[in-house]
Amino acid sequence: MRLRYSLGLRNHPEGNPMRHLILLLACLLTLPAVARQDDAPPDDVDEAIAAEPAQAGASETGADEGAEPPREFEWLRQSGYDTLVCPFRGRIDYEPGEIECGLIQVPENREVEGSRTIELHFVRIAARGEDEDGKEVEIRDDPVIYLTGGPGVAVEGYVERLKDHSVVNGRDLYILEQRGIGYSGDFCPFFADRNRGDFQADNYVDSQRAMFEQARACIEGAKARGVDVTGYHTFENARDVKALRMALGLSDWNVWGISYGSVLGQAYMKVDPEGIRAAVIDAIVPLDLRDLMRIPHWHEQNLDRLFAACQEQPDCAEAFDGLERRYRAAIANMTENPVRVEVPEGERYPDGETWFFADIIAGLPFSLLYEQSKHPAVPAIIEGLTRVVEDEDETFFRALALADFDGGPGVSMGMSVAVRCLDGYVDRWAESAPDDFRDYPTLARAFGALEVIEDAPALCREVGLAPRDPAQFELVGTDLPVVVANGAWDPITPVPLAEAIMPGFSNGRLVVFPHAGHGPTRSLDCAGEFLNGFYDDPSAELDMECVEEGEEAAEYIAPHYATRAAIEGVVLSEDHEKRFKAHMAWGGVSAALSALGLVVILLAWLARRLNGRRLEAAGSTRLIVWLATVSAAVYAGGLGAAVQATVEVAEPMMLFGLVSWAGAIAWFGPLAGLLGLAGLVQAWRYRGNIAPASRIGLILVALGTISLSIFGLVWDLWPI
Repeated sequence: MRLRYSLGLRNHPEGNPMRHLILLLACLLTLPAVARQDDAPPDDVDEAIAAEPAQAGASETGADEGAEPPREFEWLRQSGYDTLVCPFRGRIDYEPGEIECGLIQVPENREVEGSRTIELHFVRIAARGEDEDGKEVEIRDDPVIYLTGGPGVAVEGYVERLKDHSVVNGRDLYILEQRGIGYSGDFCPFFADRNRGDFQADNYVDSQRAMFEQARACIEGAKARGVDVTGYHTFENARDVKALRMALGLSDWNVWGISYGSVLGQAYMKVDPEGIRAAVIDAIVPLDLRDLMRIPHWHEQNLDRLFAACQEQPDCAEAFDGLERRYRAAIANMTENPVRVEVPEGERYPDGETWFFADIIAGLPFSLLYEQSKHPAVPAIIEGLTRVVEDEDETFFRALALADFDGGPGVSMGMSVAVRCLDGYVDRWAESAPDDFRDYPTLARAFGALEVIEDAPALCREVGLAPRDPAQFELVGTDLPVVVANGAWDPITPVPLAEAIMPGFSNGRLVVFPHAGHGPTRSLDCAGEFLNGFYDDPSAELDMECVEEGEEAAEYIAPHYATRAAIEGVVLSEDHEKRFKAHMAWGGVSAALSALGLVVILLAWLARRLNGRRLEAAGSTRLIVWLATVSAAVYAGGLGAAVQATVEVAEPMMLFGLVSWAGAIAWFGPLAGLLGLAGLVQAWRYRGNIAPASRIGLILVALGTISLSIFGLVWDLWPI
């Protein structure tokens, strides 16, 4: 199960564990120094704790009749907030005062009188007061609230990523860990790990049904423990955002939401319009989802666009000629012929086996399109996935099963299930699925089974999560200053979804980043300047430099250097750990001996040059051995650099190979071996002309370069 998390069947903190969300949910929505202690709450906060009229729908804000009707809500259970030692302390590097955490107390369900109290965790990332060049920046008093995605992604990944975002150069950034997530009361923390044996099935339909039963157990178990699961929906999340603003004593703030955070942002505009100074919502999911979140429909367009872009680059077109046809055939093949893998019995695989379905073949490229920085590797990864299916490469799938990918993206699946049921996503999914299975049968079958999808709405109702009134989810209408942003290459929330909500924003501007994926306002280096420019003066003309020049079109890695080293390494380390360690020692000692020889031979030559000492002719033995060490150094160091470069683009590409230039580096492996062999021959031929100690040293070094060359051959790191 962790495999799906690790391979990026998730976005960026938006996580997106494909297997779970496809089964249970309508779509893949994707995954602060607390206010200073001398910041007094507003005068009316104590009265607001008991009840305060909701202002959503007030005509002066421009909210339309689709807004939440005015009513009394209990926003907070205690005034202010409690400070907290950040629960991620020690895992995220920061100095005192740079990041602080707190807790607020709110009703679990504001629509139910006497609802129990829950605590919500929030983080404040303090404004730095300087830009990336160390130049002093004014610290403003209008902070930003970041609305997280998923739904269900925990806060820690966002803190790790956003603490260095330039939006905090001059503004505090608050992040609320939404109810039911992580330290805000995750009520199904063991969703993917409980009763692991129940997940294993030899067909996709039963595998999905098993996850449905896990969802049922999650929700029913939470209810039995006193959790009111009907309080976990987007509008209650929006009310929590208002409650946090009040607890911090802020009259208003700037809003920033991405993916599910864009849905929450739209709901928040209905709940607390008077608390919003300006808003940026990105990677748009409409509040009124309708039939817009059709994964096969959008992914079909993703693939068409990707292969068309590949054809426009000569190297890509040549390296991956015919790949689109082969890839679609591979998805269809995996749909009909799942792969069974035998694995050691244990807590992850109690029955000693697991199965892989077409979702891994279709889903990995889909998820990698989220981040534009990974786009260069996508054609090569698609080719690698296609090849392992065509070759019936069981070793590849066994490597995936054996790899231990602990520490996934931190998705709280209980909250995610509740939101998707209550917000109506599951119903919309079931309504649109028949069209997808008719129009895009190959992709639709890879992303779900129609009979299971059609059963999903009934499951929501059986566990008490019937959808809320659709009228509440009508598109927002407001004259608040809003930027609606989207990446043109966003695979899950494409531009048409952003266009669908624009009629409701009389003071809104649509901004499309032409080469970006999911959430460009978070991922682009220049995005902070873009955000701050808008927040500084929401009425001013937008600075479009970041939009137009912030990211170039992807230059695809083609051809890539194909190697099975990573796959074979995973399998060997799990099946024969001692042998794997011996191999690593072999490579390490060979490389070290070669490096030592390179330095010693060079220093000895320099010493002779300085003292004028002449040696008897030895057929250039020393030069040949030294050139062997240079080749070995280029080989080992170059491949190490290629690994690093590959990981920086897209870590999953390591399963199939390395960046293109690694192919040239690989030639130094056999070259080092040939030169080392030549050095041995020369050392033997001219043994009478070389001092015994020097001869032994040269032989050992030559053997080291030969050994390193053979190591590369064994580990599929030669150019042929």
